[in-house]
Amino acid sequence: MGCTGERQEILVNRLRENGASLIGFGDVSVAESDLTDNFPVAVSLALSYDEKVVENLHLGEASFHDHLQRLNVRMEQLMSITEDLLSGWGYQYETIPLNVPVKSKEQLREVRTFAHKTAATCAGMGWVGKCALLVTPEYGPGIKLGTVLTDAGFETAEPMISDRCGECTLCVEACPYGAVHNVNWERGVGREELIAADVCNEKRLDFVPVMGRKHNCGLCLQACHVGKED
Repeated sequence: MGCTGERQEILVNRLRENGASLIGFGDVSVAESDLTDNFPVAVSLALSYDEKVVENLHLGEASFHDHLQRLNVRMEQLMSITEDLLSGWGYQYETIPLNVPVKSKEQLREVRTFAHKTAATCAGMGWVGKCALLVTPEYGPGIKLGTVLTDAGFETAEPMISDRCGECTLCVEACPYGAVHNVNWERGVGREELIAADVCNEKRLDFVPVMGRKHNCGLCLQACHVGKED
């Protein structure tokens, strides 16, 4: 195993030791982004949601929100570990922000960053479901994603280029706003073809006067059967 391969193994082991549920490496040079010109490899990270929290999110949205906040902290730690190792080895990197707060339809259209889902599909970790969430075989859509792009020559996985949702419409039926279009994803299909993101965002923003923040909803991920035991 060459030096780069040994370092990749060290990175994977360190991330696993610190609780990463899934770790993938993807060739993102095919993505339409200025970032990938200099950083063609993505380190894609995932933390699984607590199944009980997801089961009860329709009854306890606040608990779901708190769970997501805790996962954000843990993911920041995993990305920091990745940054430190890459930097120590002399590689360049670009860390993708976990969250970009969206407070209006106009801002939703203006937000342009590298999609964590793109990194994950390039790394073969899962596909994009009809509700525009990343769906993994192990955990379904119940995961928090993180991404670090790098110029390290790590070995990359076979990408996922189409979904495995088939005729399933559970997430379509679960959406209280009718925002999910029942379209099957394949590479090149954009978010707007899958879901009316502005409708989803606006409806959840209606809760700000009452809750002081956007409602997390999550009924589409709760409905998905992938990754759940029968």
